[in-house]
Amino acid sequence: MILITPDDGPDGLADAITSVQKQLSDMRQELDRLYDRIQAGELDDISETGKKITDIRQWLKLAVEAEVYLEKRRKEKEGIVHDFAVNLDEARSSIGSKLDSLRQSKSDQ
Repeated sequence: MILITPDDGPDGLADAITSVQKQLSDMRQELDRLYDRIQAGELDDISETGKKITDIRQWLKLAVEAEVYLEKRRKEKEGIVHDFAVNLDEARSSIGSKLDSLRQSKSDQ
């Protein structure tokens, strides 16, 4: 069977996601600085301040939505469903050890 996977190489989606994550982080920092300036009263025009606060809220909402989507995608890629994943190799090893113990105890009888 041939398994076809998306290109996660240097030119693939992984680089784009990394870039978006960095941009979101930078944007949040810039918006935090702008919000601090507004709270400190450094912007004099009240209507302009209100507009900037509305813009900040909209951009932060978009940033949070993008971060939630990226986190969901990361979990799906790692096989995490409903906030947990099954480590099949570890389960196989554990079951094998228990079966070995059962075999050993049976042969000791």
